[in-house]
Amino acid sequence: MNTRLKYYLKKLIRQGFAFNKISDELQKSQYFSLKQLDEFQNQKLRKIIRHCYKNVPYYTELFNELNLKPEDIQTKEDLKKLPFLDKHIVRENFDKLIAKNKPKFLCYKTHTSGTTGTPGEIMWDMNSLNYEYATVARYYQKAAEKNSKKITLRGNLIKSVDENTPPFWEFNKCDNELVMSSYHFTKKNSQLYIEKIKEFAPEVLNAYPSTAFLLASYLKDSDQELPLKAVFTSSETLTDNQRKVIEDVFKCHVFDWYGQVERVAAIGQCENGSYHIQEDYSIVEFLETDFGLELVGTHLHNYIMPLIRYRTTDTVELDNNKCTCGCNFRNIAKISGKNSSYYNILTTEGIKITSLGYISMGVNNIIETQFVQEKIGELIINITTNGKFCEKDKEQLIKNTLERTSSDMKVTVNEVTEISRGPNGKFISVINKLIGENNAE
Repeated sequence: MNTRLKYYLKKLIRQGFAFNKISDELQKSQYFSLKQLDEFQNQKLRKIIRHCYKNVPYYTELFNELNLKPEDIQTKEDLKKLPFLDKHIVRENFDKLIAKNKPKFLCYKTHTSGTTGTPGEIMWDMNSLNYEYATVARYYQKAAEKNSKKITLRGNLIKSVDENTPPFWEFNKCDNELVMSSYHFTKKNSQLYIEKIKEFAPEVLNAYPSTAFLLASYLKDSDQELPLKAVFTSSETLTDNQRKVIEDVFKCHVFDWYGQVERVAAIGQCENGSYHIQEDYSIVEFLETDFGLELVGTHLHNYIMPLIRYRTTDTVELDNNKCTCGCNFRNIAKISGKNSSYYNILTTEGIKITSLGYISMGVNNIIETQFVQEKIGELIINITTNGKFCEKDKEQLIKNTLERTSSDMKVTVNEVTEISRGPNGKFISVINKLIGENNAE
């Protein structure tokens, strides 16, 4: 397909006829009072619950089994009458979760990335697509003008991963955007990317945290800066170290965004740096787990495949301070990411270690770090470096690892030229290959 036509079609789908109307509504709802927010959510909830009971076989059966009627779910608090939904239930009941009264040809089917080892399918209708992008657009507009020149460095596959000849980018005229492949963004190609980016003279960078950090690291190592108005990150957990390096090099704030393919919850940073749950996007609950507070979300806008009380397996820490931006959405202090066993490391004592991001902090000359476990009590650390990584740095890395895992942990450090990206071009920092054995989900 012609490149220009491809991007115009994508924009037409994502920003359809309802997009502007939704955008206008979202500009108002972000400043609703707590009472207005409750009324907004409860009204949307009652409507989608009626739809679920009448048109979605899974929920019709569920309500009948529980001797419930749609009228029994009037407010957010009433959701507790319903059981939780998870990815395993969705996978086993996929067809029964699709609304009978919605034409499938007007809907979009996609897949979760499968970074937890078990990818799944999800369907969105056009309204939910428009709502998603209107919500994201609202978040973008807090930091930059609508038509700011933008670099996108995410999971876009511009050409085959086996092709090593540039260009690894293409221009999206309708969004004034240079789209670059994260698959080909290696140390070898870094200077090509930097030269093209400087030639384009962007105002905004939109990237995975790992690729934004990698670009910032390459610029920093060559004593270069690239002042921007804003850096937007999403789709991976942003670490404190990544944020610091990115903001130092690009001389601007990072605006981080959290979402998931299931689209049952969204969290975005405002201009003051606070993480706000987008309360007009969905209904979000918190479930106490061994890993922390797990996000549980309920659709308000996706009528083709509504997910009610869906467990995301992502955990957060709450922030009870009120933000001065004027928004009454609840605040999040930290987004910890998946509580899945795929991201756990097991010690010989059987202890699960989930917070590995701090291990490489304070270790010089490392660009990227990936932790791989193939055997209990053993840990492989793959690193890319700036070429100055030495034995002293390696000793510090191993010391940090033993302190944060177990003194009996067998640690192997591999210095590699690059770390392969996972599905959608994302960087996967922790891989547990024991799935299906001691660590199976």
